[in-house]
Amino acid sequence: MHFGLVGGFAGRSPVRQSTSGDLDRAHPILFLGIAVLAFSLLLASVVTAHASGRVALVLTAEEYQKLPKSSIGTKRGAEIAEALKARGFDVIVSPNPTNATARASLRDFAAKAEGADLALVVLIGHGIAWGGQTFFLATNTEIGRAADLLSRALSTTNMAQIAARAQTGGVFFFMTSPTFENAIEGLDARPQFTSEIPKNAVTAFSSSARIPVSRIDGAGEQAADALAKLLQQPSPSFSEAVKVASNGSLGAVFGQVQEVNLARPAPAPAPAPVSQTVASTSPQAVPMVQKSEDIEGRLEAERRAREQAETRARDEQLRAERAQAEVMKAQADAKKAQADVERAQADAEKAKQEARRVEAEAQIAAAQAEGLRHASVGPSIEDSQLGQKQRRLIQQRLRDLGLYTGPVDAIMGPLTREAIMGYQKSRNASVTGYLTPEQYDALLPKEMQ
Repeated sequence: MHFGLVGGFAGRSPVRQSTSGDLDRAHPILFLGIAVLAFSLLLASVVTAHASGRVALVLTAEEYQKLPKSSIGTKRGAEIAEALKARGFDVIVSPNPTNATARASLRDFAAKAEGADLALVVLIGHGIAWGGQTFFLATNTEIGRAADLLSRALSTTNMAQIAARAQTGGVFFFMTSPTFENAIEGLDARPQFTSEIPKNAVTAFSSSARIPVSRIDGAGEQAADALAKLLQQPSPSFSEAVKVASNGSLGAVFGQVQEVNLARPAPAPAPAPVSQTVASTSPQAVPMVQKSEDIEGRLEAERRAREQAETRARDEQLRAERAQAEVMKAQADAKKAQADVERAQADAEKAKQEARRVEAEAQIAAAQAEGLRHASVGPSIEDSQLGQKQRRLIQQRLRDLGLYTGPVDAIMGPLTREAIMGYQKSRNASVTGYLTPEQYDALLPKEMQ
């Protein structure tokens, strides 16, 4: 329709344009062309800002619903956000976000980060690590097991991948340590980042394994305060920001730091003013409409690019969740295997105890049988009941039987006892080394006593 209107107007002769009626009919077309040109220039400036700007996302969680309050606070986040705005950043600020609000802000940031010069994510609040990732906890976070983090918290790994859509990206996490009502297995208060690190994005944590858990909150406050002060300096650099965000050498940094000046960039030259002179017969309206359509085409291309980027982000999230599910399954299998091993060990120990019990019962039974056997044998003759003559006779008689090899000295020593036991064995009697009255009578008949 634009081409038809402009073409009809441009085809008029100079004579016909001099009449007041034709001029009246020409004025709306001319004004339309001027409006289209102005709108086109405005869109071009917006497209340029988006394509080469600086964007930032600041999420600050302080007032938690199910967890203790974070010690850093939203005020510090607001200071950092204002300092970034003063540096020319297009900043998305979300204080005390719920999980849904934080994810919506992250989606808006992802659209702006695509093709930008610099994209920063600043996180302030409780953080927890599990499965090689570190998660930012929104204010309504409530988890009963570690896997709940995948849907109820935001992964810094995913945020780094989104920030990497810009030429340079960064994620700064000023962590505080949460306290859960019930202990949850597998969680770590120190940051983890074991996924592939984007080449053009860096992730900095205010704490690390070098900082005791009791000092994590203080380290986060110190680093956040240092970043706010640095951004107020005349010409801060990105590497300096990474250094203060990671508490110097005490925090953790993942990725390669690129040197970028964070000072406010020089403003782009203003577009040339649109001439107010009405050239009623000029054919320039046709190129103006063509330019408008070119811009519309670029906007459509950008819209498609954003949709593709969002699709990629969703795909990446799904891949991350699937990978996390596989890790969880492997951990569950490992726990089951460990439980099987422990159960087998318990069964083996139980069997061993049962064997010891049976053995003890057998020993008791044997002892009882031996006691009964001894009881059936009858009492033995004590040495005090025998005179010296009788003891010599016993020794002599045992020597005659080839059982005693010692001297006949009336001393009932080891050799005599051994000989008596040999005598008892020969009679299939209980072997005690002491003669019973019956054995004494058998060994020494009455005429020898």
